[in-house]
Amino acid sequence: MERLSSRSRTVISVDATQVFELLPDAWLILDERCEVVAANARYREMHGVTLSDIQGCSIHDINQVGPQSQRELRRSWLDSLLAGLVPGEPRLSSLIRYDTPAPDSSDGALMPRYWQARASMIEPSDGRAPLIAMCMMDVTESLAITERDQREREKLRSQVRRRQVLVDEANAELRMHREQLRQALEFAHVGAWELNPATGAIDATEQCKINLGLSASDALTEKRLFDELIDQADRARVKDAMQGALKRREHFEVEFRVTWPDLTVRWVLLRGLGRYHDDNALKSIVGFTLDITSRKEAELEQRAIAESEKRARKHSDEAARAMDRFVTAVSHELRSPLGAILSWTTLLQRAADPAHVTRAAGVIERNAHQLAHMVDDLLDSGAIATGKLSVNLQPVDLGALAGNVAEDMRMSAEAKGLRFVVGELAPCIVMADESRMKQVAWNLLSNAVKFCTQGEVELSVTVKGQQAELSVRDTGCGIEPDALMRIFERFRQVDPESGGRVAGLGLGLWLVKHLVDLHHGTVAAESAGRGEGSTFRVTLPLYR
Repeated sequence: MERLSSRSRTVISVDATQVFELLPDAWLILDERCEVVAANARYREMHGVTLSDIQGCSIHDINQVGPQSQRELRRSWLDSLLAGLVPGEPRLSSLIRYDTPAPDSSDGALMPRYWQARASMIEPSDGRAPLIAMCMMDVTESLAITERDQREREKLRSQVRRRQVLVDEANAELRMHREQLRQALEFAHVGAWELNPATGAIDATEQCKINLGLSASDALTEKRLFDELIDQADRARVKDAMQGALKRREHFEVEFRVTWPDLTVRWVLLRGLGRYHDDNALKSIVGFTLDITSRKEAELEQRAIAESEKRARKHSDEAARAMDRFVTAVSHELRSPLGAILSWTTLLQRAADPAHVTRAAGVIERNAHQLAHMVDDLLDSGAIATGKLSVNLQPVDLGALAGNVAEDMRMSAEAKGLRFVVGELAPCIVMADESRMKQVAWNLLSNAVKFCTQGEVELSVTVKGQQAELSVRDTGCGIEPDALMRIFERFRQVDPESGGRVAGLGLGLWLVKHLVDLHHGTVAAESAGRGEGSTFRVTLPLYR
């Protein structure tokens, strides 16, 4: 008796470290900085590492074997799993693909692998900092099995769809088995129906009516189905699919929307087949309905994601092309003035003719100003892109400011043989950064002169209600209507009629747009098309 009592008091001591080491799943223990504290044997075997290889390393930095894109995706995946984890909260990650070296590969080739992780926070009883227990699960095989099962189920469904209803069975046998068939279909949430083309009446099971948003006592007819139940946007498509299939003596399958009494929109799959008399006249149409709302919503979501990715790729390609054009433009634009400066500097070194000195100084000064202007545009574009460009708004007379810029631009316009017209310069006070607003006016006028080979350039400032309007008009090459919305994009240039290249970086109008936005104003472009000139209007609120 004493021996038995002693035995019952025996306590088996279990070493938690040994249990952790023998766990069948791959486990990691992380500290609060997400650095590896421990890894069990299954984890080390799975990834071919020792504890010393990874201990003290961040979970984000270990197992860096996949391509860069997968590494970045893995980092985001880990962040979403571990961020904000609190004690007692079990968290399961989404699936991720992260390739690892094949077990028998000598050249380090990677094989596709899919992973899922489970994490929870542990608070030690001795008051030490919390730890994170993280189980890494290789779900590649289970995912493959699931996909294979799905393919098999789809194959089975396809085989079911290919089965034809035996149309030559007697009506008596059909009536005898109809109730059994109705019960089976209701159990599978599939609704059966039969349409009499002579009367338009539809004999439908209760489940069929439920799928269409009707109650069991509601009458169903062909007219009600097409005029009330099927969504108006889908009616023509459903009717065409049904009539075309009957004409070809084929089955039809079509999806459409219905609105239930609770105003929820549901997707219904309608499948049917014609039954014919011996003289080939249509006897009836039989088929079934199935509520596919969940599947359709997932399909539409995937389609939306695909469209979004397509638009993102298109935007990325456009940005890359724009950057290529920008690099080409910068290379060309910087090379031209630098070449002129270097050439005339070399000439000055070799020739002592005073006439050459004066001409060289003018050329060097003009090209240096051009380089400085391009550098300023590049610096401003960088400041705008990073949100670091600011304006110091003070009361400024927009008419006087425009007049000063016009005098600076007049010589360039007349040197090109253009008629420079300064229209009304109404005195109007606006809140503006004077140097930035001069930059706006200068860019618009220099653009007008650049794209105008003959004719005139006109500048005016007028007051319209509570707005001041600065207008720059030219009789130059004009702008195509479909290009008007794109000319304010960065690195965008309008091609002249001649097809030749016009100097510039494609930043002027982009800078104008952002500077005007900082002044709480608007800028717009107008043109009747190629060869019709263009007008740019900047509107700013008057200062009160």
